[in-house]
Amino acid sequence: MTGLVVVEVEQALGPGVEFERDSGAGVAGLVGRRARLGSVWFGFDRAALIDSDDGHGRGVPVLVALPGSTFAGARLEVELTGGWEASWGTLLVARLPGATLPPAALARVVGNIDVGAKWLDRDAAAGLARQARQRQRERQSHARIRGGRAWYAIGALPPELARFATPHSAAEYSLARLPPRFVRGLAGLLDDDERLLYWIERPMGSDAGILRRLRGRIDRRAALLALTDRQLLWIVDHARPDRYLSDWGVDVEVVPLERLLQVRCSEDDDIVELAIVTPAGTRVHALPAELRDEVRVMRDLVTRFTPLDAGDLPRRRYSMEPIPFTTEAAARFGQEPEARAFHQAATRDGEVLSMLFSPRRPGQRSPAALVLRPGAVELLGTDQPRILTLAEVTVIALTLSPLAGRISFEPGIRLSYPAPLADRATAFVRLARRVIATLA
Repeated sequence: MTGLVVVEVEQALGPGVEFERDSGAGVAGLVGRRARLGSVWFGFDRAALIDSDDGHGRGVPVLVALPGSTFAGARLEVELTGGWEASWGTLLVARLPGATLPPAALARVVGNIDVGAKWLDRDAAAGLARQARQRQRERQSHARIRGGRAWYAIGALPPELARFATPHSAAEYSLARLPPRFVRGLAGLLDDDERLLYWIERPMGSDAGILRRLRGRIDRRAALLALTDRQLLWIVDHARPDRYLSDWGVDVEVVPLERLLQVRCSEDDDIVELAIVTPAGTRVHALPAELRDEVRVMRDLVTRFTPLDAGDLPRRRYSMEPIPFTTEAAARFGQEPEARAFHQAATRDGEVLSMLFSPRRPGQRSPAALVLRPGAVELLGTDQPRILTLAEVTVIALTLSPLAGRISFEPGIRLSYPAPLADRATAFVRLARRVIATLA
């Protein structure tokens, strides 16, 4: 039978048995404690549609026709037969399959329906039920995880203990297995409400075949290929860890998922390559051949975000609020006037969403700044200032290392910055990624 919905009885209106939950009552957990006596029963119990929202955070009320009154908490699979739009809200009417539907006059009395209420037919009632369930799903999606970082599961209960209440993906629960430098890289570049879908770790120092040695294609640094619901990240050790300092930071490449056109997977000797095609070019990531199964899973997941697979599905719209300009970072280097002058010059030429200031310091004789605009990124303060439209950007690259800080928009826009300003650089990249995704 089609058109069935699940409701939970909130008030049993007729005579019956009162049940209570008891941990020692076996699988069902319900024990009848006492008889419930009632006066005249009109053949209905009051219930609410499961997983629904009436627009005010409450379940949609339903009158359920039954051959006998049930008990509060009983869940029933019922058939919608109609409903009313009353002055106080909507009331749906349903019946348990096989039960006789009492006259509408009785339903009006039980439901406290005013004379001028509009009757809804079966199809209209089913449509309202779908809308109410959709509102509840939207409410749950916004309230699933509040505060902090939604993707960060380190320290949370593992899935086998959290059971069905788990809010995290398997990739998020596995974060504790990753080196801390990779997790820090993710923390800087993921939005708080972003979700981590899948990742592949390339171990450090994996053996290379003779052909790769001859071709000079050896990269023994550890790496991480991570897919979120918003971007694809390639995170590589900035330098191989050594006995003096095991963590030299990481280099990161960021590709917004909205830029994806195609994903290809191929094997060559002892490596497997994942090619990411965007309107501005192709990026190729190499991993050991023993990870071919994981790479194929990644390929299949990423493919779902390409236009051919995504089709006409709704696209996410990002918030692009500008990052307020402050001179706090420049003040650390005694260059507040220079930073303010850069910002004033940038605003004269158009809207500025964010500005990353790079102060004068040993190794850099003059200050510089990177300016993000709604459609372009601009480099100021160098001998040859350059503007690159965001449509031309093939990849955003970022170095997060105690040795150096660098940010680049390929091809051709590069800026170095002091390592202590990494938090400002990652904020700049997060906003730039959202702007690029919106323009895609």
